[in-house]
Amino acid sequence: MREKLGMAAFVLLLVVVWGGGFLWFKGGLKPDSDKKSDKTAQADAKPSESAAPSSPTAVPSAEATYAGKVSARDEKKAVDINPAAVRPKPIALPPVASFNMATFNLLGSSHSKSGGSSARFGPGVQRLNGALQILAQHQISVVGFQEFQPDQRAAFRSRAQGWEMYPGLSMGRRAGENSVAWRSDTWEMVRPGLIPIPYFHGRIRPMPYVLLRNKQTGVQAYFSTFHNPANIGGDMQRFRTEATTREIKLFNSLETQQIPQFVTGDMNERSEYFCRVTAATPLLAAAGGSNSGGCAPPKPTQIDWIFGSPGVQFKNYVIDRGPLVRRTTDHPVVVTSVTIDALKFAKSYDPTAPTGGAAVTP
Repeated sequence: MREKLGMAAFVLLLVVVWGGGFLWFKGGLKPDSDKKSDKTAQADAKPSESAAPSSPTAVPSAEATYAGKVSARDEKKAVDINPAAVRPKPIALPPVASFNMATFNLLGSSHSKSGGSSARFGPGVQRLNGALQILAQHQISVVGFQEFQPDQRAAFRSRAQGWEMYPGLSMGRRAGENSVAWRSDTWEMVRPGLIPIPYFHGRIRPMPYVLLRNKQTGVQAYFSTFHNPANIGGDMQRFRTEATTREIKLFNSLETQQIPQFVTGDMNERSEYFCRVTAATPLLAAAGGSNSGGCAPPKPTQIDWIFGSPGVQFKNYVIDRGPLVRRTTDHPVVVTSVTIDALKFAKSYDPTAPTGGAAVTP
């Protein structure tokens, strides 16, 4: 019996030893084998290089299982697994205003009356109908008038339907001889202004600049008109020089407003006026020319001028000397198309106060 028990114990010992050796050989029987090795722990701590970072829109793995519960109602809900990015609200750009403008010396009635220096043209009131036709032909919406005498202004007020003017007849005989006029369906006046300018023999004439607002776009711009004295009855050069000095001061004052401006007028000077104005102000002539590295006036050079702020666009510049113009006045009518992009002028457009703004007294 003892021999059988000894044999059984031997066999059991042999099984234990053999099994332990087998486990040792396979690596399953090591000291601290219930803990992960350092390498295994580091491998588990590092994410797989091929693993995608988790995100709300990541596509789940096909092998993944979901241990939660989904209600019957939730199963019927639509799920956006790749939602589109939220688009920003569109930004409204400032508007653009385009129009035609002119400078127009009407030849005052006193010059064309019987016995006058230009009597062949006929009465100023009679010639006004021709002037209105010229404005209509060129589709003018703003014009700077010179030699606009009281009887011509009165006829304009009664015949020019849909037009307004400043000063017109509002400030007496002399103030309105230079007036800015505009189509009332296109423009409205925001603020008027006057500047004293030496005329013949230094006698002061108030000449206008006016802030207008384009009704369709809300774009605002200054318009001014001037008539500097010619050499009639003597040499008027010193008075022209002083007139130009005052005008330049006004131009520079208006430029600080960050609102576009347009200058019209019979300056009775050609290259002299162009060179002084373009040297002392940032203004550009609608006719072209330059003053960079030396003064280069446009050709042909007129005494009737249109200038504008840098940033406005001039095109289709025309010097009209056609038959109707020649019957109406002794000057050409100078016309240009204008585009104002309010994006280029910080104060030219205010959607919260479209009739805001103020004129400047230099």
